[in-house]
Amino acid sequence: MIIKKKVNNTKVKDLNFNNPYTFPTYSNTTQDNSLILALIAGIRNAGKSTVALNIIELEKKHLLEGDAKVYFISPTKDAKVEYFIEKYPDNFEYIDELSKTNMQAVLDKIKNRVEEWKAKYDVLKLLKQYLTNPKKLTFEEMEMLEEMNYFQDDEELEDFRYAYPCLSTIIIDDSIGVPMICEARSLDGKWFQRFVLKHRHFPYYCNVMICTQHIKSCAKYFRTNCNWTILFPFRDHSVLKSVFDEYSILFDNNLDNFLKFMEEIRIKNDHSFCSIYYDKIQYVRLGFNEELDFTANTKKIQEEEINKN
Repeated sequence: MIIKKKVNNTKVKDLNFNNPYTFPTYSNTTQDNSLILALIAGIRNAGKSTVALNIIELEKKHLLEGDAKVYFISPTKDAKVEYFIEKYPDNFEYIDELSKTNMQAVLDKIKNRVEEWKAKYDVLKLLKQYLTNPKKLTFEEMEMLEEMNYFQDDEELEDFRYAYPCLSTIIIDDSIGVPMICEARSLDGKWFQRFVLKHRHFPYYCNVMICTQHIKSCAKYFRTNCNWTILFPFRDHSVLKSVFDEYSILFDNNLDNFLKFMEEIRIKNDHSFCSIYYDKIQYVRLGFNEELDFTANTKKIQEEEINKN
């Protein structure tokens, strides 16, 4: 029993700093509007890159259309990747090696796109202010609008999306030996970590997915900060136990629940996977759309133990 004693009347205040942007909900996958930081892990040929490509295809309205862009980084360019290159030439870019130089080039492109969007967004906010209450504008702001002819010559004005900046997605595949994602204390690892910890903020607004055969080889900060972990069966159960420690609450704090679920997936042998999501919403699913509740199973096991005794 916990004894509670009130010591003062201090309360935590809701500062209510609203996010200026309303990001889209990924209704076909996570059902959340949080930007994705995902680890997709499993043995060779399990279907890791296929799942990553499925995610962007399922959410193509937000990730593969308009000003959205996907950067697929991998030394392997198979038929699946070729398909996306051909189908989405303006929204899908393939990079053949994970290196600091290549990653910096990708991040520069992402930042430039976001900064261009933000510059236009800020000026359009001034235009809106001019149309509603021009007296609030400064002389410099009025002069800027006048120089731009109040956007009367801008054909893209009607199509401009005010709700959120342009989204980017980085998928890293077959690159687990690279120090950038394996060695957090290396110079490249520290550099990449700084980006990952800012991936959902200005100037990136970027989803990040890493596909790997060796989950423990991926830097711990990434494993513990990701909001989406997708698991295919592993031969080594110690790997699974390390994942369970991060998400035990979703399995009703019962390791057997998790291991039996993963064993069922292994027996199915049909590229099924365990999807663990922990952000504004939390769940465990088989694949994208079959959600699981382990509380009833735990109660059943406890009842069986009591009956035995």
